[in-house]
Amino acid sequence: MKLSKREIILESIIKEYLKSKSPIGSNELQERMTLDISPSTIRIYFKRLSEEGSLVQLHISSGRIPTEMALKNYWVNKIKPQKAIEIDDIHKIQNAIRDYGMYCILKKSKNSIFRELMSAGKRFLILVFDDEEIVIKYHPKIEIFLNDFIGYSMRDLKKISSSVGLFELYSKLNNIFLQEALLQEGINELYDIAQELNDETFIQRVVEPTFLDSLGVGVYFDDFVPRGCMAVKHNAVIDEEDLQMFCLGRLDSDFESFFNDTKE
Repeated sequence: MKLSKREIILESIIKEYLKSKSPIGSNELQERMTLDISPSTIRIYFKRLSEEGSLVQLHISSGRIPTEMALKNYWVNKIKPQKAIEIDDIHKIQNAIRDYGMYCILKKSKNSIFRELMSAGKRFLILVFDDEEIVIKYHPKIEIFLNDFIGYSMRDLKKISSSVGLFELYSKLNNIFLQEALLQEGINELYDIAQELNDETFIQRVVEPTFLDSLGVGVYFDDFVPRGCMAVKHNAVIDEEDLQMFCLGRLDSDFESFFNDTKE
């Protein structure tokens, strides 16, 4: 679909701002982007975009920068987390995390199926999954209860065991999920953000690997995400194995280039 002049100018200034993190004037934008639009026309659109809340002028003598609203709309349209990123080298992610100032966790998409429940001499119950076996203390009521959930995923069974108070089972399932993290880096970036905002309440939540299991694939700005930041849960694949990828950074971080660099 062909973009309008308004869309071209707004997207151009956002891309330049993500690179420079500084205000951009009409002449500068025209030169940098080699736009076939005159500076005077760009100024007209700058004024319109400012009036609608997409651009802001910090000082009378300075150029414009995109507002939080404009950046959020831009990322919603640009980031497609449902399409899995194919990763061939985990070191590329580590380098990209450092280059773009992100926090990122990459973990296996643990979702094997509960296939069978066995009783061992009425002393233990053995839950058989696709690639795991879990042993818990025997109780006849638990045996009857769990039989109804054969065919459920490990992730669903973890939620169920937590909600009904099967704490031994929940603890063992939770430990399996905790051990699935392949990479977790950039925690210092979280503390830098927390220091700027004088708020560390979000850190403990997002660094917990099991947090990913409660989060759907998508782009996030609110709830657990601190002000001025963005989080993305992305599908990923490495060596034909499905992964969950979660990244959090400042709203003006270049997420698009970051994801591109992790796979190039």
